[in-house]
Amino acid sequence: MRLLALLLFIFCSVTHADWISAEDRIWLEPARPTVGQGDWYPRSIELLSGRIVALDAEQFRVIPQGQTAETVTSAARVLWVEPEQVSDFEKVMLGLFKEGKYAQSLSGLPNALKSRPPVWRQQWLTMLSANSAWMSGRAPVALELVGQLDRRPLPAMVLAWLPIAWENGAQPPAVVRAAKERSQDSSAAVRLVVASWLLSSADRNQGLQIINELVKDAGTPKDILQLARILSWRVTPPPQVAALRATWENEIAVLPMALQTGPSRLLMDKLRASGQKEQAKRIQLSLELTPVYGLKQVLFKSLNQ
Repeated sequence: MRLLALLLFIFCSVTHADWISAEDRIWLEPARPTVGQGDWYPRSIELLSGRIVALDAEQFRVIPQGQTAETVTSAARVLWVEPEQVSDFEKVMLGLFKEGKYAQSLSGLPNALKSRPPVWRQQWLTMLSANSAWMSGRAPVALELVGQLDRRPLPAMVLAWLPIAWENGAQPPAVVRAAKERSQDSSAAVRLVVASWLLSSADRNQGLQIINELVKDAGTPKDILQLARILSWRVTPPPQVAALRATWENEIAVLPMALQTGPSRLLMDKLRASGQKEQAKRIQLSLELTPVYGLKQVLFKSLNQ
């Protein structure tokens, strides 16, 4: 708990830092076509360099390389950011995560935040640490970090890293206990994570009840509501998957691209379990083309072991 208190103190003390990086590399979801343009021709992910001014739940503001004026676009389009300026502490922390050394990666969060990265980067690093806490057997810490982050609206790029169990597979008893203790949490993001963990336990009905409550509650944020609806697919019997595949793919497609990785993993898992291996392979290949796949596959491999 001393680590948790330190994490929360540091996170709350630096979230108002105003910081602009040097030339960052940014991946943006392709602009959605207008009615007149149609969608028959696929559009490429946009890659640009520039100085990020701000990234919150609504807007992404950047000064493109070689320009002086800001460009403003929807925050939902931001898929990934490769910062130019990264502290040594952060480099070590990310390196440990990539190596699957989650407990050590989690312990590096306080030092990484002390270097005062921009707010959006603090949020992403903290969400990464929530995954590390989950994977290293510290589920209560994972949920606490998610709850702290959910006190303010988050960019899709950060929400994409919620420690959700998208694929079927048993969760350790300690994870299930932590989930049950937070099943009535005021944070919708925490309850979404809790529901995903409970679906992998004997308390799956409680997980489904939480999902239904999130979907029916008018106060549930749109992104959380959509993810909750998709998470419910995990309990669909294999014989029904083939008939639902096209509908599910359409539901995933309307999400911000940054949020599609987890739901796509869920669909891929369901297709494999129902014997549709070729369709599952197609989704896997599309995931491998995303800029975040190299880092996230470390976590996925650990979850599947």
